[in-house]
Amino acid sequence: MADEQASARRPVAEVRKDFTETVNRAHYNATHTVVVRYEEPRAVIVDMAWYERACRALGEASRLGEPAAAES
Repeated sequence: MADEQASARRPVAEVRKDFTETVNRAHYNATHTVVVRYEEPRAVIVDMAWYERACRALGEASRLGEPAAAES
């Protein structure tokens, strides 16, 4: 597949310790990080471009970046 991304599996404690590095790897290298706890995947950190493409592909609006509209 042409859109394949590099990925890494890292424990929660390691991601917590090196969070900035994990975010930078997602942003600059398009490396997805699967965050695991007790060997069970709990979350995935991906770059914004990938997230936005996934939202478009699913026909969903991005849930990030826009403040909630104030209700009248």
